[in-house]
Amino acid sequence: MKEFFSNKSLGIIPVIISLVAAVIALIRFMAWAPAHNAMDGLVVATLIVGVILNVLVIVKDEDILMVAITACYSFAVFKHLANQVGSFVDAFQGINMFGDATQVGNIISIGIVMGIGVLFAIIAGFMKRERD
Repeated sequence: MKEFFSNKSLGIIPVIISLVAAVIALIRFMAWAPAHNAMDGLVVATLIVGVILNVLVIVKDEDILMVAITACYSFAVFKHLANQVGSFVDAFQGINMFGDATQVGNIISIGIVMGIGVLFAIIAGFMKRERD
């Protein structure tokens, strides 16, 4: 394991943080969404593909994979937030008609964790992840 990380630079840290954030977001989304009739297979699929690509970047560094990871995580966060727009409308109007206004906090917290994954994937894309 020491030999594996000996050729990695500090740029691998945002990759790992992005991976951890995506796994946490996936677990939170999978635990929350079925109970609130908000399950979306595309959100789950893009998070899973992003996690797989993230692991591949840790093993074999490729710049194009960082672009794909950022795209996957970005799609997941925006799809998640767009799917729940009815809950935001209900929260602003003070009624429960289009979604569930009581779940806005959970929706935002899951979106924030996904957004952290996006942010660190973008940061990692601009950093050197392996030593020469």
